[in-house]
Amino acid sequence: MSTASNRTAASQLAFGLLLGVCAVMILRPAELFPVLDVVPIYEVLIVGALVCGVRDLQRHFRWANLQQQPAMMCVCGVLIAIVVSHLQRVYLHGAMEGATDFLKVLLLFGLIVSQTDTIFRFKTLLTAIAVTATITVSLCILDYYGVVDFEFITHISDVDGITDANELRRVARMRGTGIFQDPNDISLLIVFSAVIWASILLDRSVGPLRFVALVPIVVLAIGLLCTRSRGGMMAAGSALLAIVLSYYGRKAAIVVGLICLCALPLFAVRNTGLGFSEGGTGHERITLWREGLAALRSPWLLFGIGQGMYADWAGLVAHNSFVHAYVELGIVGGTLFLGCFFFPALSLYRLRDARHQFDHSELNRLFPFVVAMLVGWTMGLQSLSRAYVVSTYLMLGTQVAYMNLASAHLHPRRLLVSWDREHLWRLAACSAAVFVAFNVFVVVATRI
Repeated sequence: MSTASNRTAASQLAFGLLLGVCAVMILRPAELFPVLDVVPIYEVLIVGALVCGVRDLQRHFRWANLQQQPAMMCVCGVLIAIVVSHLQRVYLHGAMEGATDFLKVLLLFGLIVSQTDTIFRFKTLLTAIAVTATITVSLCILDYYGVVDFEFITHISDVDGITDANELRRVARMRGTGIFQDPNDISLLIVFSAVIWASILLDRSVGPLRFVALVPIVVLAIGLLCTRSRGGMMAAGSALLAIVLSYYGRKAAIVVGLICLCALPLFAVRNTGLGFSEGGTGHERITLWREGLAALRSPWLLFGIGQGMYADWAGLVAHNSFVHAYVELGIVGGTLFLGCFFFPALSLYRLRDARHQFDHSELNRLFPFVVAMLVGWTMGLQSLSRAYVVSTYLMLGTQVAYMNLASAHLHPRRLLVSWDREHLWRLAACSAAVFVAFNVFVVVATRI
């Protein structure tokens, strides 16, 4: 067998193992079947994928290729920022632990980007995520309503306002499993997966079979309501608006947005106050942001107070991934984390008028849904501190993979973004605007 054939076989095996990694990460088979608890399924799969895909992985991490994938460069930069944030305080244990944990995330992100190198693989990866996520959410719904009692699924009770007797009213919120145990985490996975199913539902090339996608969409919608997650509802609304905007334009998006606002009371998530007055959830979040941002008015401005140290400083995490990154990693690290989203967003923005130049129509058809994935997850991170977890970089990996495919299938072929002086200035300007906006918002909100 030739070397080229060996590489092809290795690449196919690496992609298959990558699908297994994503499925295990979402489904958690060891929790569903305790007998598997002693089997390191996830570790075996990801090590196998790394071994089989090492050639492609190395190629994507070469300097020349990183310059053509600035979002990937930013993810690598976040790893460096984590280390520096601890070394500046001479906290060697924190630097080693933080680097080790995030390196695992970086490798999975790299596998997704390097192995998802065809449109078929891209669609296969998305479908695998959607199917496994739907199965997981279905199990959680069954447990939430008491149809089946799964020991590995537990739900939480949260405050839902005050009764007429001046007592706290509590409501059950559905949780997921593994890294999606938080209701807000599982809600982001639900929105992401629902967008994937929506792309299948609107794929006319599939024929009548596409309407089967309505079933998982309904299941995921029920799951989202069971989480009672405000962040999840905001993410779902944002994703829907992104799809409508891409398909039908601004006027239709405005109409749908107004309809969503009018219908919001019908889907009451929780009654706990969202306002900025004392005692409301909004006030608590703003207080956390204020405490964290205040920490940067110090020698820690450039490289932050240290990854993982936000709760030690403010009492709780920021409940906003971007504020969290700015405070823990400083202006430098926060800008790099923002860049992970900035460059895919800039690429999609530039594609909006160039979609007709694709030499593969499927990339054009998938464009609105890729936009919705990015917009929905970004909105969800406004109420979650998930700057270093694998789920965030799973989503970002699919974005970078799509950008690579888009650049390769544009006619004439060209890069959408690159790591050069012009784009770095754009990122710096965007980061400065975002950082100032957070600070101004905190000042204004605390005075209301």
